[in-house]
Amino acid sequence: MPQYYHAHKVVFEKCRGHMACMRECPTQAIRVRGGKAIVSEELCVDCGTCLSVCPAEAIVPITDPVTEISRFKYKVVVPSPVLYSQFDPSVHPYVIHLAFKKLGFDEVVDGGAASAALTKAMVKYFRKYQGRLPLISSHCPSILRLIQVKYPDLVELIVPFDVPREITAKEIRISSPSRLHLRPDDIGIIYIAPCPAKIVSIKQPAEKAKSWFDGVASIKDVYPILLPHVIAIKERFDEKTVPPDFTFSPGWATLGGITRAVEMENWLAVSGLDHVKKILDDIENSRLRNIEFVEAMACMLGCLGGRLNVENPYVARTNNIKQRAKYESRIKVDEDEIEKKLQEGYYFIENPILPRPTKYFDTDLATSIKRMKERERVYQKLRQIDCSCCGAPTCMAFAEDFVRGEAKLTDCIFFAEKGGGAGEK
Repeated sequence: MPQYYHAHKVVFEKCRGHMACMRECPTQAIRVRGGKAIVSEELCVDCGTCLSVCPAEAIVPITDPVTEISRFKYKVVVPSPVLYSQFDPSVHPYVIHLAFKKLGFDEVVDGGAASAALTKAMVKYFRKYQGRLPLISSHCPSILRLIQVKYPDLVELIVPFDVPREITAKEIRISSPSRLHLRPDDIGIIYIAPCPAKIVSIKQPAEKAKSWFDGVASIKDVYPILLPHVIAIKERFDEKTVPPDFTFSPGWATLGGITRAVEMENWLAVSGLDHVKKILDDIENSRLRNIEFVEAMACMLGCLGGRLNVENPYVARTNNIKQRAKYESRIKVDEDEIEKKLQEGYYFIENPILPRPTKYFDTDLATSIKRMKERERVYQKLRQIDCSCCGAPTCMAFAEDFVRGEAKLTDCIFFAEKGGGAGEK
């Protein structure tokens, strides 16, 4: 079984077995055993729900410190477009770039140009596409992993395009060595992420062997050290000093940003994993026949609701709207160049997204059928009230645990009262 990287961990000393994380986990990846939360590596999609619901704050994120990039001669930072919305609309986006330079970065690169190019490339791709519909956006890593784990039949519907952050880092990596007269390994590129899923997508990409980034830090970690510089620079900032080539285009961070950009007529934008799962259920059951494209985001309101942000997502949304009205610039793209790159495969992911192998799935058909029958037999013996007292989120999940030998029937309090039952392990 492959080893999976995750951008959070359970601090067992702090865990009190409250079960809130287990009940809220959208992929049923958490069990409570011996009064401690245990996360299944295969089923976790790094949505970060557990981080926000644990009353003991026993589940914590794992990120790189910003100082880790100091080992490089030339340091580049690519902020998530969500970062700007964490600040008041009176703060010009270029002020935030200047603040990063105070932290020691040599260059700040916005992902807006890559977003604009990808938009045009996707429009061209959709016009020629003749396959199964609806296509599903590849923008949110949690959604990709959710499909890999829970909806393996839908992986073929994921748009096979890389994401703006990776395209941005790729272009920096390709163009900067000759421009700066440095070796490629002298240039360090770090991303500032709004959620655990994007951290994981850089540490362990689902679609390629290695990310174009050298590191990733969270908005939650960067904001406190960035804020004093932002405040100081803002006091003496003159908007006339903004370079003419500065661009600001954070639209993809908001729910519906992609669908608005790609000019599709029959589209649907959905956020929040519970809502996304309902839409994926409809797609799987062929109940979404008139939709050509689904933009799906794990967090409510899109990346503005990321678990590693610092601002209330609704305040951040308001900030984003006001900032776009004041500062957003139209980014010109060379359509001939985009067509050329599209033909060369420049924008596509390196490898197809494949179903994730898990211990909950056995490639031996006979074994799978046997386990399913045993699971159903055990499930029919249970009260089916999903009380979670056994440490599993549902009675069906408990039956699966029993079939895999990870639980005893007497772990169910109702069986324990009866003194066990036939077939107990």
